[in-house]
Amino acid sequence: MPTLTGLLYGPIVICCLLFSELESGSLDWLNGGRRQVQEGDVRLVDRRWPSEGRVEVFHAGSWGTVCDDGWGTEEVQVVCTQLGFRGALSAEPGGKFGQGSGKIWLDDLGCKGSKKSLSSCAFKGWGVTDCSHTEDAGVLCDVDPAFNNNKSYPLDNSIELSGQLGELFDSGKGCDFTLTFSYPPEDSLEVETLEAPANNTKESICVHSLVLSLFPKFVTNKSIYEMDISLNCRHYIREFVRYLYTCSITVTSSSMQCLHQLASEFGAERLMEDIGRLFVPLLPEDSSFRTQVALCRYAGRSGDDLLRENVLRYLGWNVEPLVASAQWVSLPEELLKGLLVRSDLVLPDEAWLLGALDAWMLAQGEEVNPEQQAALLGHVRFPMMTPVQLYELPFTSRLYSSHKELFHSAILLGFQFHALNFSALTGHVDGQSEQFQPRIYTVNPWSVSFNLTSLSRRYEVYNPYGRQKTFDTPVPITSTYSSRSIPWVAEVFSTDQSCLNYGHMCNNFSGRLLKNVYLGEYESSFQFSNRLLLACRGRYVFHMQEFKNNEARISNNISIPCPDDLTYLFVVRPQYV
Repeated sequence: MPTLTGLLYGPIVICCLLFSELESGSLDWLNGGRRQVQEGDVRLVDRRWPSEGRVEVFHAGSWGTVCDDGWGTEEVQVVCTQLGFRGALSAEPGGKFGQGSGKIWLDDLGCKGSKKSLSSCAFKGWGVTDCSHTEDAGVLCDVDPAFNNNKSYPLDNSIELSGQLGELFDSGKGCDFTLTFSYPPEDSLEVETLEAPANNTKESICVHSLVLSLFPKFVTNKSIYEMDISLNCRHYIREFVRYLYTCSITVTSSSMQCLHQLASEFGAERLMEDIGRLFVPLLPEDSSFRTQVALCRYAGRSGDDLLRENVLRYLGWNVEPLVASAQWVSLPEELLKGLLVRSDLVLPDEAWLLGALDAWMLAQGEEVNPEQQAALLGHVRFPMMTPVQLYELPFTSRLYSSHKELFHSAILLGFQFHALNFSALTGHVDGQSEQFQPRIYTVNPWSVSFNLTSLSRRYEVYNPYGRQKTFDTPVPITSTYSSRSIPWVAEVFSTDQSCLNYGHMCNNFSGRLLKNVYLGEYESSFQFSNRLLLACRGRYVFHMQEFKNNEARISNNISIPCPDDLTYLFVVRPQYV
């Protein structure tokens, strides 16, 4: 006869487990053990209730937090929906649910449309951030009124299903659709063919039409589909088709271009986005810019806006060596326009950019008509030139004689900018116009650089505690402050210890830029959006970081392509308000 203890022990244990799992937000123990966490999963921690807390996301085997830059209604809606709640009530800023530890995986999120998971939204890249854990984002989700009575507990065995689908592809059982790949001699990515033409110029793979139907872009009423693919890609075709079944694939530097092209053809958008982020670390490897320009053209053809933006940003950061390369004069007009509209171009000054545009137009000859020339000139920010540069334009620019009216208006606007108080000027023109938005100008005296492999430089103080330089810049509004300047102190901390010796917290902390003067009531006329640039060989910029509270933090996840020849470039960037 069973004892009372025996009758109650089981139910008591189950109730305790149920309460514990309700608190943790999962019932994975019903699956015969805790479900293995999957890539891109999210959770809420440091909470009083299951529907609120600090947001953490799982990537590369560990949990990390989310920065609250760009954290808003659309982002929290995705989080709450992904967690099974019916919606979101509010986006909570950093600090509301305490500070996390370890990695900050996501920053500058932009969730648009009906994204199913937070990691499918646009963001800088895994672990690429300028935030600290004081900015860890939180959320308050909307709980179903019947939460305590009718809550459902989903069980997810998708990892096992992925393996089974992979086995189904490998076996070929029940396949009812044929994919045929042809290998033409030319490469769609405009790089040299690495292999000699093969005797067999086609390859066929039998697949299941039901699997292909999961990719809406891939539509066909036939039982066979043929596409052209680079000969260099032949080794990766089966691997890619298997990805359509399993959503799992290993990407290498030699396979990523081919896999991206295939993902574009089949509409595998998630794979396109992930590979698009992987392209970025490879861009600095080609100093001729042939690969970058070809990749930007390819991104336009394939419709990958994320990849195109990443390549354009890199070209913008390196427009000076780009202009010096053979690729500049053959740059497509559309790509050139895509660069001219950007405010993150890194270049000596605006007059230099006008000279580069002059050289490009001269090389095009009659292929670019006067209307097209005027449209491109309209993106030159003449007010950002100095009065002396503006005065010399009629004598130095070859474009002046063909566009006198445009130049007269632009030069007048430039002189007005320098002669008038900015608030008075914007009373008659659009103060938010790109004409009044400075780019990243590196000409002296607006920047100062540190080469970390060199211990002695002029005007540089080096000691065991770090590196420091002082420099002066003009006060931005020259009409009011023509005789005044702003002193700055730039400091680099190449190790955590050198930072600690100055009394700073050094988590991902690389530089400080301090303004050592107060301009009184005129401080409200302008502000500074300064930048720290990381460059190889003092020339090729591969990362740009914004200063927050005079500090720039470089993530440990940033790949340094040139650790033995790394330059830090501090740039003062005034903005007018």
